[in-house]
Amino acid sequence: MANEAQRVAAASVSTHQAGSRDLELWKVATSAVVMIGVAFAVLLMSVAFGVAHDINHRLAAPELRRIAPGTIHRVDQILALLTVVVTSAMLIETAAVTFLVGVTVMHSRRDEIAIRRQSGVFRIRLIGEFVRTVSALCLAGGALGELLGFLAGRLLERHTVLPVQFTPVSLLTAFPVTVVLAVAATVYPAWKAANISPTILRRE
Repeated sequence: MANEAQRVAAASVSTHQAGSRDLELWKVATSAVVMIGVAFAVLLMSVAFGVAHDINHRLAAPELRRIAPGTIHRVDQILALLTVVVTSAMLIETAAVTFLVGVTVMHSRRDEIAIRRQSGVFRIRLIGEFVRTVSALCLAGGALGELLGFLAGRLLERHTVLPVQFTPVSLLTAFPVTVVLAVAATVYPAWKAANISPTILRRE
């Protein structure tokens, strides 16, 4: 009997440790995804704005405008569209990856939701805790991503011929979009899981 109790206690400790590792892992994964997404979005959008601004500035000479006005206008259109495409693509990519990771993480925590619901925790409290945790992780990851993207842009500008221009769009767009999508990806699956019977949820 004593040996059996020891085995049960050891298994309980092992399960608790595994749960703690999983908890830390999803926190690290969430922050890392937001950080990487925001950093690359800031960097690539700033480069796109910088290239467009630099070429437009060089083509703004009156002599060039007189020689080939049609060509200059065409180049202006191409640069404007390129900037829009790069900016939109980075925002969509960052939002999509963040949302998918958020949904995956919350799906993997269904057992935790079931256990806490079974112990009597109210749905609204449970979802509020998840939202606060994810918001804090996204804010931390997003702030670090902004810093990394800015520093990477400065390094490119200093050590290469690639022009970089930081604008309100390149610096301030990816961050809130990512945080909002991450919170949305947390709320929906958590609310859905919290409204299912805990017994049924744990069987799935």
